[in-house]
Amino acid sequence: MTAPRRIVVGVDGSEDSGRALGWAAALIAGSSGEVVAVHALGLLTHLGDDSVVPSAGHRQEVAHRLEREWCRPLADAAVAHRCMVIDGDPVTGVLRAAHEQAADLIVVGRRGVGGPPGLLLGSTSQQLVHQADVPVAVIPRDVPSDDMPSP
Repeated sequence: MTAPRRIVVGVDGSEDSGRALGWAAALIAGSSGEVVAVHALGLLTHLGDDSVVPSAGHRQEVAHRLEREWCRPLADAAVAHRCMVIDGDPVTGVLRAAHEQAADLIVVGRRGVGGPPGLLLGSTSQQLVHQADVPVAVIPRDVPSDDMPSP
């Protein structure tokens, strides 16, 4: 399998989205492709201290966290990447970004920061699997390092 040209990764600051970024970075490393990290800014925003605040007025803070903290695995892996903060719900935002960016693959973590923790898949990952017109990789919590894609 050849590496995808462009991967869109849904990012929300959760551990699972961090694993998704790491997986995407490993998959695309050594190729001329890029990762586009997308955070959908809805009505509420989860900040790093687990607090939830209205998104209005926090866009710059979220963009800073996305670029400097949440996307650190991409910078550490030295892969080409861009970060995007878009308005709307995560499913619509990631699907729109994948379409507009001509993505070959969407990558998300199994669960994000919201919703009941007992669900096997978060509602966002589940909806993306059903609605996307490109392949979707849902990265589980316990991916052994030897199961990561090799460059």
